[in-house]
Amino acid sequence: MNLHRVEPADLPAVLTLAADVIGPERAGPFVRSHTERHHVTVAEEAGAVVGFIAYRTDWFQCTFVSLVSVDKDFRRRGVARALFKMVEDMSPGPRVFSSTEETNAKAIQMHTALGFTPSGYIDNLPQGYRELLFYKRLAP
Repeated sequence: MNLHRVEPADLPAVLTLAADVIGPERAGPFVRSHTERHHVTVAEEAGAVVGFIAYRTDWFQCTFVSLVSVDKDFRRRGVARALFKMVEDMSPGPRVFSSTEETNAKAIQMHTALGFTPSGYIDNLPQGYRELLFYKRLAP
């Protein structure tokens, strides 16, 4: 697996993966915003994008993973783990935060498996579900 900063040729696949999670109407502006800040990394396998992670490094002096998405045929193969590890390794802050909807049992399990700890939640979001926050302290 090859991890690298998103390139123009990767954008159609990234947009498709993002649309699967946040919907097609939000995917374009979301990917564009994160790409402009150079905060999108893709995972490639045999020349095809199989996953990506979008993040920001200015969230209360910490890193926040905004979205991670892996092609359904490549899940449970370490793609998300490798993407999170890359973000952890480059994070300028002492913690990495991430979140998921309370209804997403697989994402909750993934966060736990990656060593994240529950940190709280946000109510009253437009999608109607509680958003669960997770964090991971990074080694100094």
